[in-house]
Amino acid sequence: MKIKYLHILFLVILISSCGFFSPYEGYTKTDSGLFYKLQVIGDGKRKPAIGDFLQLTITYKTDKDSVFLDSYSNNDIGMVILPFNHSSFVGSFEEGLTTMNEGDSVSYIVDADNLFHNFFKTELPIFLKKGGSVKVDVKLKKIFNNEQYQEELKRYEEIVEERDIEEQRKLQTFLDTSQVSYSPLDNGMYYLPISQGAGSPPERGNTLQINYIGTFLNGKVFESTYQRRQPLEYNYGEQGQVIKGLETAISLMNEGAKAKFIIPSHLAFGEEGSSTKIVPPFTTVIYEIELLNLTKK
Repeated sequence: MKIKYLHILFLVILISSCGFFSPYEGYTKTDSGLFYKLQVIGDGKRKPAIGDFLQLTITYKTDKDSVFLDSYSNNDIGMVILPFNHSSFVGSFEEGLTTMNEGDSVSYIVDADNLFHNFFKTELPIFLKKGGSVKVDVKLKKIFNNEQYQEELKRYEEIVEERDIEEQRKLQTFLDTSQVSYSPLDNGMYYLPISQGAGSPPERGNTLQINYIGTFLNGKVFESTYQRRQPLEYNYGEQGQVIKGLETAISLMNEGAKAKFIIPSHLAFGEEGSSTKIVPPFTTVIYEIELLNLTKK
């Protein structure tokens, strides 16, 4: 208990010693320009050292507190493991990690340009202004040394292998008991034509309108354009608009066609599941698709 109070005292001293004027209410500014606000004090006694691996939950927000990325985008438990090295830029939230103990939660405000150019190694997205800021909320769950990290990695790989085997078993059971015969594709998907179209096959850049029903192997519907009475319209070939399996499925159709596809998780929502959490990790799905309309580029 004494150690915890000393930890609180240290943070109070740190705050008072770095008490530069802050335009962000409740945040304190360090010499390097990093703004931070302590949210939760954990019970851990260990701080990160260079070469450690940090298990974090992390959320990125605009300066208006709108979430645009979080660690739940990577996996279903909402955590990432970040190798702890030198900061990618002066004023990075990585600097703040050096003062955190296991269990601590801290909110940081960092320069948006530096975060994307130096940490993410990509261009600043259009919804953020040049010269603007990003709020990074971090909870430090665990600290692993290299040996502990390798053990954790091995344990995770074993879990992935077990889930993959279980998914394959469920798919094979479905195929064995199905009343219809699906044709296998080279990528692991299965295909069942329902009706042929009369139009052209899609080409990259075409604007498509499709109706679809997404179901689990047990027949339960998890999404449907018919239910919301609005077809999906998207540009064929543009990444990130639909899951990979859906893009592959549509490439085998022409305008007016209707077909059903079984899509394994590695071509659907993967080991993280859907962002809405409706589709669990390692879940095979079935899509019945109707290509309604195709508009050439």
